Amino acid sequence: MEITPLIADLNKYKEELAGSIEAAMWFNELKMSDEYVAHDLAEIKGLNHSDQPFQQVANLYRLSVEEVVRNIRDFTNKTYKHFIWSDLELMKDKEFDS
Repeated sequence: MEITPLIADLNKYKEELAGSIEAAMWFNELKMSDEYVAHDLAEIKGLNHSDQPFQQVANLYRLSVEEVVRNIRDFTNKTYKHFIWSDLELMKDKEFDS
């Protein structure tokens, strides 16, 4: 996978964005954690809250919404697995609502 500015920023702000995923876990909204990450990344980059966070991030990075969703979900799944104390090989990826 090519390292795009979006992927670079997901890695750069990993600690802050991991908090979004952890919050989703605590609120039992893990299926929405990708949306939490999109909202928080937009906020970190200085954008106002939006009802369409994936579109907002897509506009920011000049990427398609599909690519933004794919990259954020990949990041979210990898990060979420680090919170769980089990065999990561057996853990399935999270399915998301949006």
